[in-house]
Amino acid sequence: MEIILLKAVLCRRCGRTFYICQSCWRGQAYCCDFCRHRSQREAHRLAQQRYRRTVKGKEAHRQAERRRRMQGAEKTVDDASSTPVIVHDRLPQRHPFTVPCCHFCGRVGLVVEHFPRRGYGRRFSGANYTSF
Repeated sequence: MEIILLKAVLCRRCGRTFYICQSCWRGQAYCCDFCRHRSQREAHRLAQQRYRRTVKGKEAHRQAERRRRMQGAEKTVDDASSTPVIVHDRLPQRHPFTVPCCHFCGRVGLVVEHFPRRGYGRRFSGANYTSF
């Protein structure tokens, strides 16, 4: 029977700890698509704020506002009751007595600090290296 190695990862957005096996590991930093998309939107919003503080950003904003005023578009405001409540937006409860399993494929395994190096992808030694 093959031993499955799991790595504990802390979600960068919600702080939830999740486990991932070596075969599913691709450098994940977020526990789900919701956290990943929300974090990307926050980073984009901050980048837009930095841009709008520059001279070029202020000029672009002025021109966009002129275009909006010329079109005479009316803004509609959504009321707060129409926004769906997302349960995952709150910090999840910790379950200390659960069996650690991969968050993506569900395989149960042994938790390790770091995955061991695999045999492929080794660098060439000096004897095997040929220069052109």
